Amino acid sequence: MYFFDFGQKKSPKKIEKFPWNDYTLDEAKKISQSEGKLIMIDFYADWWAACKQLDTDTFIDEKIISFCEENFINLKINTDTEDGLKLFKKFNGTFLPTILFLDSKENEIDRFIGYYKPSDYLEKINNVVNNVNTLDYFLTQYSLYSDSTSLALKIGNKYLERDKNDAAKVYFQDVLKGTNTKEFEEATYKLAFLEYQNDNFNPLLNFIDNNPTSDYTYDALRSIIRHYKGISDTTSEIKYHLKFIDLFPMNANALNSYGWRMSELEINLDDALEKTQLAIKLSSNDSNAHADIIDTEAEILWKLGRIEEAIIAIEKAIAINPKKEYFKDQKEKFKKSLN
Repeated sequence: MYFFDFGQKKSPKKIEKFPWNDYTLDEAKKISQSEGKLIMIDFYADWWAACKQLDTDTFIDEKIISFCEENFINLKINTDTEDGLKLFKKFNGTFLPTILFLDSKENEIDRFIGYYKPSDYLEKINNVVNNVNTLDYFLTQYSLYSDSTSLALKIGNKYLERDKNDAAKVYFQDVLKGTNTKEFEEATYKLAFLEYQNDNFNPLLNFIDNNPTSDYTYDALRSIIRHYKGISDTTSEIKYHLKFIDLFPMNANALNSYGWRMSELEINLDDALEKTQLAIKLSSNDSNAHADIIDTEAEILWKLGRIEEAIIAIEKAIAINPKKEYFKDQKEKFKKSLN
């Protein structure tokens, strides 16, 4: 089994930046076949924060750069382009960022969804090269231990990442036959979410009622809120926003989400300000989140006509993150309204 050498036996070739290539997928497949490397595709969008964070935090890590140079043909595909979106859909992409690993015959080895810090990303790409914790790996293990609900859950999640929902359901249902409470809860949520995607809300709503303190209830409520926002059912949206902060009263993200949305709707502004100011206190250890929540406070103050207070608030956000142009634009918007 091959693992990246963290020792000092030899100094790797120094690479100044991540070794992205401009190849088409067909070109990359030919090189993959001749060089025996896997293909790594980073599907991204310029506007999505997690995609940017991979670039600024993870893909600058020297160990990751060296490992990817040695083991992968690295492609970066913008899903906001016509060809990029077409390729993303071809591989059943659903979330960004998605990192896809293929062999020379275009067989999927694995995929990662979302942001991973450098140490976690390095471990995961080592696993890809060694075919550990991939779908094929778990399927092989499951053929030997078919009564393992833990393996069934992992396989279900792998199929879910690939948007192969019917296959995922089979394994999630197997998990429900077991006795592990946490696995049962996760599988129940995943099955309910799949029903929600088919416009059957009842399983997800039942999950929320039966598991009010679950981490999955947080995700479930966000899904319900997004749905009602999408269809402009403001009454139902507000109902579930209120349920959201009732079940998660000390969650800074939940409170901030409520505060910002109320500012957009221009209702419940005094309550929104109170909840947002609590979120500011709760987020003091996370500077980026702290600045964003202060921006929400500033927006609410502006909507309440407390413009000078809004300017003072946004100046605090700018002091925390002076590079964020949006905060500066907010300040200008507030100042213009003084005239």
